[in-house]
Amino acid sequence: VVSSSSPVVAEFSLLMSSSKDSSSSLCAKTLWFRWDLRLDDNLALATACRTGSSLLPVYVFDPRHFNMPTLAGARKSSARRARFLLESVTNLRRSLEARGSGLAVFVGRPEEILPEVCQECQEVVVQEAVCSEEQIVQRKLAKRLKDCKLTRVWGGSMYMPDDCGCSPDNIPLLFTSFKNKAEGRGRIQNPVDAPERMPPLPSLSEGDALSFLPTLQHLGYAEEEAAAAVEDDPRGVMRFEGGEDAAMHRLQKWMFQDDKLKDYFDIRNGMLGDGYSSKLSPWLALGCISPRRVWKAAQKYEKERVKNKSTYWLIFELTWRDFFIFMARSQGDKIFVPGGIIGDKTPWRGRPDALLKWKDGRTGDPLVDANMRELKVTGFMSNRGRQNVASYLIFDLGVDWRYGAAHFEEHLLDYDPCSNWGNWVAAAGLTGQRVNKFNTK
Repeated sequence: VVSSSSPVVAEFSLLMSSSKDSSSSLCAKTLWFRWDLRLDDNLALATACRTGSSLLPVYVFDPRHFNMPTLAGARKSSARRARFLLESVTNLRRSLEARGSGLAVFVGRPEEILPEVCQECQEVVVQEAVCSEEQIVQRKLAKRLKDCKLTRVWGGSMYMPDDCGCSPDNIPLLFTSFKNKAEGRGRIQNPVDAPERMPPLPSLSEGDALSFLPTLQHLGYAEEEAAAAVEDDPRGVMRFEGGEDAAMHRLQKWMFQDDKLKDYFDIRNGMLGDGYSSKLSPWLALGCISPRRVWKAAQKYEKERVKNKSTYWLIFELTWRDFFIFMARSQGDKIFVPGGIIGDKTPWRGRPDALLKWKDGRTGDPLVDANMRELKVTGFMSNRGRQNVASYLIFDLGVDWRYGAAHFEEHLLDYDPCSNWGNWVAAAGLTGQRVNKFNTK
């Protein structure tokens, strides 16, 4: 495992500092990739590339994000979700190498590793964190960097904060109000193309980190779980392969080759097969594709083929995603606490055995059980399936909604904190919006 005390880190730090007489190293920047694993429409990357200085792209696998316990028997991530991340980082490295750069990879706590790696850097650029857990790491890093500033760049949403039609730090808690303001007063900026060439790597930085990639076992998973994670169940809706290339291929295939966008409104509540929805959410979650690129592709589709309710509805769903991003930015840790945003004090009385049966797909409700087994085996569940199983856990079983959110966090390939916890706190009726109880029979 490559940690902050690893020879790989020490070697990399030495190589960086030994070239301090080199102008390319003196003005070096580091680009810290986190949940923006792409080159297309990556505003942190664009910021880091603005000057002609050298640039060291870095990714750090933080052990706290993997086989670690969270709530009610859940873990931070299953091995299957970690596999999707490893594939995405691998693809990012290939793309960077094709443009004359590379990707240094480490395992450890970023706030400990990056100050060592970046001893001779002037600046570390990173996409701005939204939720507290990620923000804390960035704040700790900023304090530990010596003679080096941390530049945070917003990215990952379809609407930029200043363009969402309302205050990004105090958005309406009703989605319809947010949507109306965004559509009426806001604007979506065009995506930024990927650079054709990257700035050079810092001098003498050809350390092992530029070729190292951890295994699932490095990240703390047992051999048996790691082996199972690399196998795909043939009953799954499709095979999800991590990375920007796979994301772009899926966008083109679903929208243009299979021509599904024109029918999206009518088919979006399906549960079987790969065609009823775009299935872009796993790639959006890791930033393998930009929501603005999806929006731009939909605009092209409307111009070249047809513009109808279905083409609007895909962007409508991306606006829901933005709503939860800005809700998390506005409300902070309220989206993680039992009483939610409204601070409800009603106790949760659901039994632990009921939660376990729900997780394992053994409730006796066929729809709930089928969806829960699909999640555990494939890492995916349809949107309608998620609404039904969440409603069942909360209103039929009376189990604390946070335990459901933590289980989803462990297993969903498309987990991101804003969408996952935002949807769950809303499903529990703790945001002030209308409560929807679903009939699973």
